[in-house]
Amino acid sequence: MKKIGGYFPYEALLPEKNNFLESLCPDTGDLRYLMSGRCAIYYALEDYKNADSRRVAYVPIYTCETVLAPFHKAGYTLLFYDFDMDMNPVFDPAVLDQISVISICGYYGFSSYSREFVAECSRRGICIIEDTTHSIFSSDGIDPHCDYIAGSLRKWIGVAAGGFAIKTKGKFLSDPKEPDRQHLSIRKQCLDLKKHLDDLSCEERENVLKKGDDLFWDAEIMLRQIFDSFGSDPESIHIMQHYPVRQLMEKRRSNYQYLLDHVKTSDQFRIVFPTLPSGTVPSHFTLFAKDREALRAALAAHEIGSTIYWPVGPLVDLDGHPNAQYIYDHVISIPCDQRYDEIQMLEVCDVLNHLC
Repeated sequence: MKKIGGYFPYEALLPEKNNFLESLCPDTGDLRYLMSGRCAIYYALEDYKNADSRRVAYVPIYTCETVLAPFHKAGYTLLFYDFDMDMNPVFDPAVLDQISVISICGYYGFSSYSREFVAECSRRGICIIEDTTHSIFSSDGIDPHCDYIAGSLRKWIGVAAGGFAIKTKGKFLSDPKEPDRQHLSIRKQCLDLKKHLDDLSCEERENVLKKGDDLFWDAEIMLRQIFDSFGSDPESIHIMQHYPVRQLMEKRRSNYQYLLDHVKTSDQFRIVFPTLPSGTVPSHFTLFAKDREALRAALAAHEIGSTIYWPVGPLVDLDGHPNAQYIYDHVISIPCDQRYDEIQMLEVCDVLNHLC
């Protein structure tokens, strides 16, 4: 049985450039490669904030601390928007006269925020930053009113420094800083460990994977402390520019659709996004679980990894936000990425359907 989950290894690249990120950058804009998504958001804010005397950001209350930390570091006051029970953002028009920046996101590849509200923000001169870490491969994953597009490919492919930032109108005012060499070194050690797993015994493989996971989290914890407008490195840029994007998109869509077609309705969980629109490329198969830890244990018993995006961050206060509290307490994401095919997706279905 092939273990499902874990961070991505290096994969075979195309000899020619994919021109994917370049195609998303308008002719009037500017694309830069960053060390991570957090660095990309901070780089965008640093570019914009000198023209922003108000510095009040409208941000999601359901998000990763990596999204909020750059706003905090850049000196922004945070106002939070809420969510409904289907993970749709709930915007409050009353804030339009207070905010100078809005952060939007298409969760798990599905963009369900109000386009009309974003258009109104643009009309009022509010800066729109879209974190496209989840939605970058979806055809509607970037709102046309964006001033900045930021994100990371590290949730999608094996790359040490996978951040990117696009300014849609004009050039960035400064270049990114050199990447942090220590963080980059640890990230590359993680990826190098997965190069020769097929040559190892089961016990050796488990030891290597454990070492890799430990290094991975060492790098993540370090990044939370040292992030800045750090750029990417040439090797990572080459990977992003030569990765077989079309194959990734097709495989993730087919895997997600297989799960939709074969996972039975259950009172133990609910599929957050129960349909797959044309052009949507999911990052994960995401559920609301009645007993999340029991579900994770059942998956783990069959060597199927799962992830909780995200724990409640230090800048978030959930008092008076029961829907967001529910999302944080019950959300669970299962891999459906390009490393797997119907055999692995059937294994996921078998575990989930056994709980019905």
